[in-house]
This record gives sequence, structure tokens and C-alpha cells, in this order.
Amino acid sequence: VSTQSTGVVDSVMVHWDICYGDGIENGDRFVRLHAPCSDNTHATVVMVHGGYWKNKYGLNDEYGSACIGSLAPWFTARGFSAVELEYRRRDHQGGGWPGTNEDILSALRCLVQLRREGSRRDGDPALEAACGALRPERLVLIGHSAGGCLALWAAHQLGREEGALPGSAVVIAAAPVADLVLGFEMEVSDDGDAVPRYMGCTPNEDMDAYRMASPAALLPVGFPVLVVYGTDDKHVPPVLMGKYAAAAKETSGALVTEVVIGGAGHFDVVDAESDAWNQEIVPAIAGILEAHFDPECANALQA
Repeated sequence: VSTQSTGVVDSVMVHWDICYGDGIENGDRFVRLHAPCSDNTHATVVMVHGGYWKNKYGLNDEYGSACIGSLAPWFTARGFSAVELEYRRRDHQGGGWPGTNEDILSALRCLVQLRREGSRRDGDPALEAACGALRPERLVLIGHSAGGCLALWAAHQLGREEGALPGSAVVIAAAPVADLVLGFEMEVSDDGDAVPRYMGCTPNEDMDAYRMASPAALLPVGFPVLVVYGTDDKHVPPVLMGKYAAAAKETSGALVTEVVIGGAGHFDVVDAESDAWNQEIVPAIAGILEAHFDPECANALQA
């Protein structure tokens, strides 16, 4: 683990980009650790951006962390530690399935290590405090669009490496590409080829790969999950997300909550200033955190 840049100050907050894996060489794999407002945080919120797995969308893109940039400051202001993940996308060397997915797990291992050992950089007490405020045992994974697919997939893997990976997570799947076979059939993305470009194959060519990568094929879930999407989503078809949510609720019962927001678009569900976020999504997240963490954690979201 090594810091690529420390104490970066932008118009919103201080953050550090901390590389994992071979990211120090290529700059394509790092966790963006945001400075917390308190040492005693309620939980750690990890955000996985979307963008059809395309290289052009990422934490340093022109759209503001692939349009999820408002979430980290929103959570830190309410007493949570916040982390954004950067990972290899489909056209990076080693990116796409399964390398992209393994990057998400490597990033989560990095968080566990940072909490246990700190950054190993002397002379930056603020960074050490940010590492100490991480709570990988109380993890909330928020994934948007393609990132929703990755967050759901990663949550199914947690607990398999005791001490190295977090044991479990609450997942907020915002407008997720949660069924890769259906996503292929519906030609998800602006170019219609996002799924096979990410997978490197079609379902007819390698259905076993799709069964391993697609959250829909991994059901039932063993973790709390909120599936949230808008009826006016023009990027991921609402029918795809609705079918996943229905199957998840049928197989996993009370662990699954579905919130469908009338009139909301693809990016409204990850915009901390939107009515969709504040009126529909925040209460749903608070209810899940109260049930699986504690009332104090839930109350902090609605303060």
C-alpha cells in the first residue's frame, strides 16, 4: 500500500489516493480516502462508480467521479468515513472480467490493511487519523450502474478470507446492471455493447463466465441490499432492475428492499442534492442501517 498523493484539497474536501496492487505503476487502481469529520465514525461507506466499464469514466473524469462525486462529502458530513474505489476498466490491461472484479476485492483488502496498519507514511497525522477512522467491520457498499453490478458481486465474495476481507456489507445497488445476461440481450449502454465488451464474450460463447459474474446468477443474497432505481432511467432499463429485485426478494426475503422512484433518472439516484436521494433513498438506507447496525447510525443520516 502506498500513497500516490496526499492531502489533496479540492473545492469540497481533503482526500488521499492510495494505490493497491500494481496501481502505483499505472495509476488505474487506488482507493480515494476522504478525510472524516470525526475520529469516531458510524460506519465506512465505499462507493463504486459506474460508466459501462468504459475507461473514460472514473474518479478523475470530467463528470465528477462518474457522477457520484456528491456522495462522499454528504456521508462525511454525517459522521461516516467515505472511500471511493478506482479500478481497471474494460480496456485497461487486465481489465474486464475477471480482473475488474478482483480489483474491487483488492481495494477492500487495502481498506482492511489501512485500518490495521495505517498508511506507513510518517509525518501526516491527518492521513493516519483517516485510516484509523475506517470501519471495515461496518461496511456500506454503494454501487451505481455498472458499479452496482460490481458491488453486488463483491458482497457475495466477502467472508471468504477471514481477516483479509471484510466479513460482510450492506449494499446499496443504485440503478444496477444486476443481470448480465439480460443486459446483453437488451443491449445495455449507449453503444449497445457494454456487457460483452466487459465480459470479453457473449453468453452463447461462455455462459459459465456469466454465471460467475452476474449478480442475478448468484442469488440468493446473504447480506442486506437496497435496490433503487427510477422509472425514467434511460441508461439501464427499469425492467432489468425490477426483474432482479423481484428475484432477489423471492429468494432472500427480508434482506432485500426495493425502492422505485417515479420520474427519477439514472443519475438522480446518486445525486445527494436530488429529491430522489433525500426523500426516498435516505429513509430507506436509514431503515436498513437501523436494522443491521444501530439506531444511532440511522439517525445520523437523517440529522
